[in-house]
Amino acid sequence: MKHYIIAKFKDRNDTEKLLPEITALFEKTLLLDGVEKVEIHKSNSSRENRYSIMIEMTLTPDGLEHFDASEVHHRWKDLYGSRLESKAIFDCE
Repeated sequence: MKHYIIAKFKDRNDTEKLLPEITALFEKTLLLDGVEKVEIHKSNSSRENRYSIMIEMTLTPDGLEHFDASEVHHRWKDLYGSRLESKAIFDCE
């Protein structure tokens, strides 16, 4: 399955500034059972109504459970949650 986290930073400068550390954090998910692939896409638009990044994960249904319970997921929420204006989570096949 695909799991998408689509996030919009309050401060648009955070996209460039935080992308390397967010990428390094999410690369650790590849050590979790059921997580097969992680890609982080940065928006190429500076329009105000666009989101900043999209984290695309390929995983099994169990992999989603492992991710939700993981230290990476908790660190993502703790470190970056307050910096987000909004986010969307989307799962599909």
